Amino acid sequence: MYVLEARQVRKAFGEGEAAVEALRGVDIGVKSSEMLAIMGRSGSGKSTLLTLLGGVDVPTSGQILLEGTDLATLSDDGRTLIRRRRIGFVFQAFNLLPILTAEENVSLPLELDGLAEKPARERAAKMLELVGLDARKGHLPGKMSGGEQQRVAIARALVIEPAILLADEPTGNLDSANGKRITKVLRDLVDQHGQTIIMVTHDPAVAEQADRVIYLSDGLVESEHTNRVEPIKPRRVTSA
Repeated sequence: MYVLEARQVRKAFGEGEAAVEALRGVDIGVKSSEMLAIMGRSGSGKSTLLTLLGGVDVPTSGQILLEGTDLATLSDDGRTLIRRRRIGFVFQAFNLLPILTAEENVSLPLELDGLAEKPARERAAKMLELVGLDARKGHLPGKMSGGEQQRVAIARALVIEPAILLADEPTGNLDSANGKRITKVLRDLVDQHGQTIIMVTHDPAVAEQADRVIYLSDGLVESEHTNRVEPIKPRRVTSA
Protein backbone atom coordinates (compact mmCIF):
# COMPACT_ATOMS: atom_id res chain seq x y z
CA MET A 1 0.00 0.00 0.00
CA TYR A 2 1.51 3.29 -1.11
CA VAL A 3 1.21 6.51 0.88
CA LEU A 4 1.56 8.49 -2.36
CA GLU A 5 1.28 7.12 -5.87
CA ALA A 6 1.37 8.51 -9.39
CA ARG A 7 -0.40 6.46 -12.05
CA GLN A 8 0.24 7.19 -15.74
CA VAL A 9 0.67 10.87 -14.99
CA ARG A 10 0.95 13.20 -17.94
CA LYS A 11 1.38 16.97 -17.86
CA ALA A 12 1.32 19.23 -20.90
CA PHE A 13 1.83 22.98 -21.05
CA GLY A 14 0.36 25.01 -23.90
CA GLU A 15 -2.10 23.93 -26.56
CA GLY A 16 -2.08 22.54 -30.08
CA GLU A 17 1.22 22.51 -31.92
CA ALA A 18 2.78 24.66 -29.18
CA ALA A 19 2.03 22.10 -26.45
CA VAL A 20 4.98 20.72 -24.54
CA GLU A 21 4.71 17.45 -22.62
CA ALA A 22 6.69 17.78 -19.39
CA LEU A 23 5.56 14.34 -18.17
CA ARG A 24 4.59 11.55 -20.57
CA GLY A 25 3.15 8.77 -18.42
CA VAL A 26 4.93 8.49 -15.09
CA ASP A 27 4.26 5.69 -12.60
CA ILE A 28 5.83 5.92 -9.14
CA GLY A 29 4.88 5.03 -5.58
CA VAL A 30 6.34 5.54 -2.13
CA LYS A 31 5.55 3.32 0.86
CA SER A 32 5.21 4.31 4.49
CA SER A 33 8.55 5.06 6.22
CA GLU A 34 10.44 5.16 2.92
CA MET A 35 12.69 7.82 1.42
CA LEU A 36 12.47 8.11 -2.35
CA ALA A 37 14.88 10.33 -4.31
CA ILE A 38 14.05 11.67 -7.76
CA MET A 39 16.92 12.63 -10.05
CA GLY A 40 17.31 13.77 -13.63
CA ARG A 41 18.76 16.46 -15.84
CA SER A 42 17.35 19.96 -16.00
CA GLY A 43 14.09 19.76 -17.96
CA SER A 44 13.52 16.08 -17.22
CA GLY A 45 10.27 16.81 -15.34
CA LYS A 46 11.43 16.53 -11.71
CA SER A 47 9.99 19.80 -10.43
CA THR A 48 6.80 19.37 -12.44
CA LEU A 49 6.29 15.93 -10.92
CA LEU A 50 6.87 17.20 -7.38
CA THR A 51 4.37 20.02 -7.98
CA LEU A 52 1.75 17.45 -9.00
CA LEU A 53 2.57 15.08 -6.13
CA GLY A 54 2.06 17.98 -3.72
CA GLY A 55 -1.32 18.92 -5.14
CA VAL A 56 -0.10 22.36 -6.18
CA ASP A 57 -1.16 21.61 -9.77
CA VAL A 58 -3.16 18.83 -11.41
CA PRO A 59 -2.04 16.48 -14.19
CA THR A 60 -3.37 16.68 -17.73
CA SER A 61 -4.27 13.03 -17.28
CA GLY A 62 -3.57 10.25 -14.80
CA GLN A 63 -3.97 9.95 -11.04
CA ILE A 64 -2.14 11.29 -7.98
CA LEU A 65 -3.26 9.20 -5.01
CA LEU A 66 -2.47 10.40 -1.47
CA GLU A 67 -3.66 7.88 1.12
CA GLY A 68 -6.12 6.66 -1.51
CA THR A 69 -7.54 10.09 -2.43
CA ASP A 70 -7.04 11.22 -6.02
CA LEU A 71 -5.80 14.80 -5.77
CA ALA A 72 -6.64 15.42 -9.42
CA THR A 73 -10.36 15.06 -8.69
CA LEU A 74 -10.42 17.59 -5.85
CA SER A 75 -11.38 21.24 -6.12
CA ASP A 76 -8.77 23.95 -5.54
CA ASP A 77 -10.09 24.36 -2.00
CA GLY A 78 -9.96 20.61 -1.42
CA ARG A 79 -6.35 20.39 -2.55
CA THR A 80 -5.45 23.41 -0.41
CA LEU A 81 -6.88 21.66 2.64
CA ILE A 82 -4.95 18.46 1.84
CA ARG A 83 -1.72 20.44 1.45
CA ARG A 84 -2.31 22.25 4.73
CA ARG A 85 -2.98 19.12 6.76
CA ARG A 86 -1.34 16.09 5.09
CA ILE A 87 1.64 17.30 3.00
CA GLY A 88 4.81 18.92 4.33
CA PHE A 89 6.97 20.97 1.96
CA VAL A 90 10.68 21.80 2.19
CA PHE A 91 12.27 23.92 -0.55
CA GLN A 92 15.75 25.01 -1.60
CA ALA A 93 14.87 28.49 -0.33
CA PHE A 94 13.99 28.38 3.35
CA ASN A 95 10.94 30.71 3.01
CA LEU A 96 10.97 31.74 6.66
CA LEU A 97 9.30 34.98 7.74
CA PRO A 98 12.17 37.21 8.89
CA ILE A 99 10.16 39.02 11.59
CA LEU A 100 9.13 35.78 13.34
CA THR A 101 11.26 33.65 15.63
CA ALA A 102 12.03 30.03 14.77
CA GLU A 103 9.22 28.86 17.07
CA GLU A 104 6.76 31.35 15.60
CA ASN A 105 7.65 30.29 12.05
CA VAL A 106 7.09 26.64 12.91
CA SER A 107 3.80 27.23 14.76
CA LEU A 108 2.37 29.44 12.00
CA PRO A 109 0.81 26.64 9.88
CA LEU A 110 -1.05 25.34 12.93
CA GLU A 111 -2.31 28.77 13.93
CA LEU A 112 -3.44 29.51 10.38
CA ASP A 113 -5.40 26.25 10.50
CA GLY A 114 -7.21 27.36 13.64
CA LEU A 115 -5.18 25.87 16.48
CA ALA A 116 -4.81 28.12 19.54
CA GLU A 117 -1.46 29.83 20.04
CA LYS A 118 -0.38 27.95 23.18
CA PRO A 119 -0.77 24.36 21.89
CA ALA A 120 0.61 25.46 18.51
CA ARG A 121 3.76 26.83 20.16
CA GLU A 122 4.11 23.68 22.28
CA ARG A 123 4.02 21.47 19.19
CA ALA A 124 6.43 23.82 17.41
CA ALA A 125 8.90 23.58 20.30
CA LYS A 126 8.80 19.77 20.12
CA MET A 127 9.48 19.78 16.39
CA LEU A 128 12.42 22.16 16.85
CA GLU A 129 13.77 19.82 19.52
CA LEU A 130 13.39 16.94 17.05
CA VAL A 131 15.70 18.70 14.56
CA GLY A 132 18.15 19.77 17.27
CA LEU A 133 17.18 23.43 17.54
CA ASP A 134 15.37 23.65 20.87
CA ALA A 135 18.02 26.08 22.14
CA ARG A 136 17.47 28.36 19.13
CA LYS A 137 13.67 28.59 19.14
CA GLY A 138 13.68 32.27 20.15
CA HIS A 139 16.08 33.36 17.40
CA LEU A 140 15.08 35.25 14.25
CA PRO A 141 16.08 33.67 10.90
CA GLY A 142 18.61 36.43 10.27
CA LYS A 143 20.51 35.34 13.37
CA MET A 144 20.75 31.72 12.22
CA SER A 145 23.00 29.90 9.74
CA GLY A 146 21.67 28.53 6.47
CA GLY A 147 21.71 25.00 7.86
CA GLU A 148 19.79 26.09 10.96
CA GLN A 149 17.22 27.91 8.84
CA GLN A 150 16.67 24.79 6.76
CA ARG A 151 16.15 22.75 9.92
CA VAL A 152 13.54 25.30 11.01
CA ALA A 153 11.88 24.84 7.62
CA ILE A 154 11.90 21.06 8.13
CA ALA A 155 10.36 21.47 11.60
CA ARG A 156 7.68 23.70 10.09
CA ALA A 157 6.89 21.02 7.50
CA LEU A 158 6.71 18.35 10.22
CA VAL A 159 4.56 20.25 12.71
CA ILE A 160 1.34 19.31 10.91
CA GLU A 161 2.33 15.62 11.23
CA PRO A 162 2.12 15.09 7.46
CA ALA A 163 1.49 11.83 5.70
CA ILE A 164 4.39 12.71 3.42
CA LEU A 165 7.23 15.22 3.30
CA LEU A 166 8.17 16.59 -0.13
CA ALA A 167 11.63 18.13 -0.36
CA ASP A 168 12.76 20.05 -3.46
CA GLU A 169 16.57 20.35 -3.53
CA PRO A 170 16.71 20.74 0.28
CA THR A 171 20.52 21.01 0.28
CA GLY A 172 20.81 23.18 -2.82
CA ASN A 173 21.49 26.44 -0.96
CA LEU A 174 23.91 24.94 1.56
CA ASP A 175 27.62 24.23 1.75
CA SER A 176 28.72 20.60 1.83
CA ALA A 177 28.94 20.38 5.64
CA ASN A 178 25.44 21.76 6.21
CA GLY A 179 24.16 19.71 3.29
CA LYS A 180 25.34 16.56 5.05
CA ARG A 181 23.65 17.65 8.29
CA ILE A 182 20.33 18.24 6.54
CA THR A 183 20.57 14.91 4.72
CA LYS A 184 21.18 13.18 8.05
CA VAL A 185 18.18 14.95 9.61
CA LEU A 186 15.97 13.68 6.78
CA ARG A 187 17.39 10.16 6.98
CA ASP A 188 16.87 10.09 10.76
CA LEU A 189 13.26 11.18 10.31
CA VAL A 190 12.70 8.07 8.20
CA ASP A 191 14.72 5.61 10.29
CA GLN A 192 13.80 6.79 13.78
CA HIS A 193 10.39 8.39 13.36
CA GLY A 194 8.76 6.70 10.39
CA GLN A 195 8.38 9.78 8.20
CA THR A 196 7.75 9.16 4.50
CA ILE A 197 9.80 11.42 2.22
CA ILE A 198 10.06 12.14 -1.50
CA MET A 199 13.06 14.28 -2.36
CA VAL A 200 14.18 15.86 -5.63
CA THR A 201 17.95 16.29 -5.74
CA HIS A 202 20.76 16.75 -8.25
CA ASP A 203 23.39 15.57 -5.74
CA PRO A 204 24.31 11.86 -5.99
CA ALA A 205 25.68 11.90 -2.43
CA VAL A 206 22.29 13.02 -1.14
CA ALA A 207 20.44 10.51 -3.32
CA GLU A 208 22.60 7.69 -1.93
CA GLN A 209 20.91 8.17 1.44
CA ALA A 210 17.48 7.37 0.00
CA ASP A 211 15.96 3.90 0.02
CA ARG A 212 15.27 4.12 -3.71
CA VAL A 213 16.31 6.47 -6.51
CA ILE A 214 14.22 7.11 -9.61
CA TYR A 215 15.79 8.75 -12.66
CA LEU A 216 13.62 10.86 -14.96
CA SER A 217 14.50 11.62 -18.56
CA ASP A 218 12.34 13.58 -21.01
CA GLY A 219 9.26 13.20 -18.85
CA LEU A 220 9.56 9.44 -18.34
CA VAL A 221 11.01 7.16 -15.65
CA GLU A 222 14.26 6.04 -17.23
CA SER A 223 15.47 3.75 -14.45
CA GLU A 224 15.17 2.90 -10.77
CA HIS A 225 17.83 1.91 -8.26
CA THR A 226 17.40 0.43 -4.78
CA ASN A 227 19.90 1.47 -2.10
CA ARG A 228 18.40 -0.28 0.93
CA VAL A 229 16.85 -3.74 0.71
CA GLU A 230 15.68 -4.11 4.32
CA PRO A 231 13.86 -1.00 5.57
CA ILE A 232 13.92 -0.22 9.28
CA LYS A 233 10.56 -0.41 11.04
CA PRO A 234 10.48 2.89 12.97
CA ARG A 235 7.92 4.71 15.05
CA ARG A 236 5.90 7.51 13.49
CA VAL A 237 6.57 11.19 14.07
CA THR A 238 4.15 12.53 16.66
CA SER A 239 3.77 15.70 18.68
CA ALA A 240 2.58 13.78 21.72
